[in-house]
Amino acid sequence: MKNIVITVCSLFLFNSSFAQEKGLINNEATPNMKLKTIDFADCQWTDGFWAERQKLCHENMLPNLGRLMDDPNTIHAFDNFKVAAGLVEGEFRGFSFLDGDFYKYVEALAYTYGVTKDESLNKRMDEIIAVVAKAQREDGYLHTKIQIGHGINKFPRKDQQTFETFNKPFTIDFDHEFYNFGHLMTAACVHYRITGKRNFLDIAIKASDLIYEKFINPTPELVAIDWNPPHYMGLVEMYRTTGDKKYLELAQSFVDKLGTSKESGAMESRGLDHSQKRTPFREETEAVGHAGHGNYMYCGITDLYAETGEVALLNSLENVWSNIANEKMFVTGATGSYHHTVSRNNDKISEGYAESYDLPNTVSYNETCANIGNAMFNWRMFLLNGESRFADIMELVFYNSALSGIDLKGENFFYTNPLRFVQGQSQITRDSGERREFMPVFCCPPNIIRTIAKMHSYAYNTSDKGVWVNLYGSNTLDTDLEDGTNVKLSQKSNYPWDGAIEINVDVKRKKEFSLMLRIPAWVDGATLKVNGENVSETLKSGTYFDLKRQWKKGDKVELNLPMKAQLVTANPNVEQTRNQVAVKYGPLVYCLESKDLPSDVSLLDVVIPQDIHLTPRFDANLLSGVTVLEGEAGILEKQDWTSNQLYKKLEPRQLNKVNVKLIPYYAWSNRGKTDMSVWLPAEWK
Repeated sequence: MKNIVITVCSLFLFNSSFAQEKGLINNEATPNMKLKTIDFADCQWTDGFWAERQKLCHENMLPNLGRLMDDPNTIHAFDNFKVAAGLVEGEFRGFSFLDGDFYKYVEALAYTYGVTKDESLNKRMDEIIAVVAKAQREDGYLHTKIQIGHGINKFPRKDQQTFETFNKPFTIDFDHEFYNFGHLMTAACVHYRITGKRNFLDIAIKASDLIYEKFINPTPELVAIDWNPPHYMGLVEMYRTTGDKKYLELAQSFVDKLGTSKESGAMESRGLDHSQKRTPFREETEAVGHAGHGNYMYCGITDLYAETGEVALLNSLENVWSNIANEKMFVTGATGSYHHTVSRNNDKISEGYAESYDLPNTVSYNETCANIGNAMFNWRMFLLNGESRFADIMELVFYNSALSGIDLKGENFFYTNPLRFVQGQSQITRDSGERREFMPVFCCPPNIIRTIAKMHSYAYNTSDKGVWVNLYGSNTLDTDLEDGTNVKLSQKSNYPWDGAIEINVDVKRKKEFSLMLRIPAWVDGATLKVNGENVSETLKSGTYFDLKRQWKKGDKVELNLPMKAQLVTANPNVEQTRNQVAVKYGPLVYCLESKDLPSDVSLLDVVIPQDIHLTPRFDANLLSGVTVLEGEAGILEKQDWTSNQLYKKLEPRQLNKVNVKLIPYYAWSNRGKTDMSVWLPAEWK
């Protein structure tokens, strides 16, 4: 009888919520997020940087990703669901988290359908969802590896292993059940809000109800398997979408249990800190463990705070954010220093945060998923109160350490994003300086594609003040303020190559509200005009400027964010970058490739004078169109290390001159395998 009551209550709440907001997250009624998301269809990129990438996403990225997901000899992702559904004979192939990566693909399809209204994408989603529904057990359980129970683990890696029997549900943390369930929940909520169809959401409801039943009062054994937590975000979004408070209650329970289990789990090569399970979150002061896991967890806990208002959660989130932003984040916005390391508690961790200021170059891991997770975390923190420090990092990641994860054709991918690569060196990351079409651990490709597919949803927000302008570039916005006033904006800009931004306002009748304009921390000397008249107030870098006035149709805003090449140095505690500089231009981090040096010049011998003059030049024929930075640097006379000595007596070296051309970091390794470095030795004068 209890289950019947819960089900009826859930249906009532769900049916009463059809008039919900249709945004990236459904935070219309979220009490502690001052900023609200715009609906999916409210903004569209019309030209330039992000418009080009979303067009490529629709025309090439998604078809290519779908081809890979469908290929049983490559990824086997869709076939796993078909086998679990009894539609075809076969076995499981891949990794236990492959279901979650497939859900990310469906989520990307939904975002692109929401923008393009391409009915072939809608049909494709329906076909997929029908198979997923048939694969789901009657009790709501859905995990193809466990359900099939035999096959090839780690397919198609060289160390793949055949298995004849597998674990029962909810017995081992490394089965990644919660990773899969979390991405199912998120994708289903997005699909429902974009299409209005319940077919995918009904699957997520059944799965979420099962998890609630099993985990609302978990045994110690069940507490120990909470691992890789996209389900924190997923459960809060299920609550926001259906109105059923038990999902929020369950998310709260998962957070409450952090730090209560002393079981490290099935993977003996990982310690408690790897999965952020050693310390109760309300006592946490730093980012620890697997960076991807951690960043997803911080997102989910931010969502939980936004609904509950528990101050202790916010305090810990601020501590973690400060630790990342000020001590553990790379200049590109990337996170996760090493493939393998140990925490200060001597816990073995992988793909994780290291000690403060331990930010290597050649071996920097910086998994694409972890970087995207950092942007997602900062976006959620931004929604709480509209602080520009969060939006600045979000933008930093999007233009640099997220976008570097995919090539310019949208077909090849990086798992790792190091800040230096030198051919022949033994210290390299797993990608060896080349993007690949396929990698057996396939979490990053659908993640970067779904991020590009939803980029328009990050451009604007609304609040009781008015409209917040977060990302610049040519686009249109058609949205409603809280009082129902319709506002249309048309933005024109060649950002990020140029900081000149024009915004035209269209309202049906005169209306007073604010345009909150982000003035990035990197800018110096921003200026503003309205209808040709200068705005006298100072536009402070690293803030949102409140442009409040009574707006009318035809008003024109002209914001200028001067862009010039800037040399950047790191805190001296970052041992790996002492006496080195990086170069930024607007939101972009730049790098030097050996491809742009004379053939007899080694990238490792290039020195950047502290007073170098770097001239920007847009090259439409290079790397799909980029602004390059050109100048005169120093080049040290070659040294002879052919004897393979570890040390030798210092010999004087002549410093000559060489012309250099720097390119945006995201575009490196698109012209063949080549040496690259973000950080370069400085010449002090």
